[in-house]
Amino acid sequence: MSLIFTPLGIRGIFGESFTAMDALRIGNAFGSILGEGSEVVVGMDTRQSSPVILKAVIAGLNSAGVDVINLGVVPTPTIEWAVDYLDADGGVVVSASHNPPEWNALKLLGKRGIIIRPEETEEVRKLYEKGSFYNSSWSSVGKEEHADVIPEYIATIERLVDIESIREAKIRVVLDPNGGAGIFVTPYMMRDLGTELTTINSVPGVFSRELEPRPESLVTLSNVTRSLGASIGFAHDTDADRLTIVTEQGEVMPEDVSLALVVDAILRELKGGTVVVNIASSKMFDDIASRYGARIIKVPVGEVYVAHKMVEVKADVGGEGSCGGVIYPKFHYGRDGPFAAAKILERMAKEGKKISQLISDLPRYHIIRFDIKTKVDWENTKKKLEKIAKERGMMVNDMDGIRMDEESGWFLIRESKTEHKIRVVIEHKNKEEAENLRKEILRIISE
Repeated sequence: MSLIFTPLGIRGIFGESFTAMDALRIGNAFGSILGEGSEVVVGMDTRQSSPVILKAVIAGLNSAGVDVINLGVVPTPTIEWAVDYLDADGGVVVSASHNPPEWNALKLLGKRGIIIRPEETEEVRKLYEKGSFYNSSWSSVGKEEHADVIPEYIATIERLVDIESIREAKIRVVLDPNGGAGIFVTPYMMRDLGTELTTINSVPGVFSRELEPRPESLVTLSNVTRSLGASIGFAHDTDADRLTIVTEQGEVMPEDVSLALVVDAILRELKGGTVVVNIASSKMFDDIASRYGARIIKVPVGEVYVAHKMVEVKADVGGEGSCGGVIYPKFHYGRDGPFAAAKILERMAKEGKKISQLISDLPRYHIIRFDIKTKVDWENTKKKLEKIAKERGMMVNDMDGIRMDEESGWFLIRESKTEHKIRVVIEHKNKEEAENLRKEILRIISE
């Protein structure tokens, strides 16, 4: 297996498809594009391979004459925010986010901390594959300095919410950062917000569950939240750009709910506006936008597509419901788990409602998400799905994979941009109908 270049980052299994030499060359390629004298912010998650990769990236950047501000171990959203805060020319995130521990990745950021466009990633790929390496002169070699931006990052989040209301509410929170970079931000923010906090799985680099915070991997968080009588449970992935919610009853919510609660709050505050989500996000976002007379725009799956579309249309809020990732332009243009948690606590405090009550006010659908590790004959599969669409009167959208919609539900089949697997999402008002669609899709793919 070779290194995977995608619009969402450059990924591989460390020691196999992704080595320190790869990181060195990619850092140098990115640095040579930015040019001598540029300044780049870098940081990493808590994977065992991350320090090796980060050192190699820094060497590659410095060799190209680029200065580096090293933030050390911090969440991805902190790095994205810091690029803009420090007025740097770009950034490099060392993290494979929700991928398994043996994986790692590089996420390249441009000005304002926005992930670079697909064509810019392609430019890096060409330089990497060409094997070119730019060495600046001895007098122009880049420098490295270290910075701690976490206090100001947390302070910025607190300025974006009603901190006094949250403190007065004294909300009981259970947090599961699963040994990821969120450990160094979210617990401190929670305590500053006056919550009564319990953390689990909080040893850096020790991953006690699957890295993706899905319902099936959050049994412990569910049990602890319920048994302690906590008001809410939160879970991050390894780099804390994602957020999943557990209710006071121990019910693990689908990833879409985190974003939906924030979108609903912001559109209500604005009495309208514009929201951008990816095509794998719940139909509840259409309903929420309609509730406030807001405009909704859908793009392919991936932060890069959401972020750049948000800049283009001057969106008020957006993100990826399919992973609980919230993007709030007044903060920065990256998915941000800690900010999402603070905004949800604000809603609980100001509205005086339990999290289950806030969720019950949202439009709800039965949603099924699953992955298939197999190759798909897309041409043949598309023909069979189009036959189903014709029989049921469904609309077909091939923006990213194959999505088919009808009034009461939809489903999407697409290739993952980060792993070698097929991702399937099914959503329907009727639970039985959702399950029937699942069986039909599995039958078609197996054939």
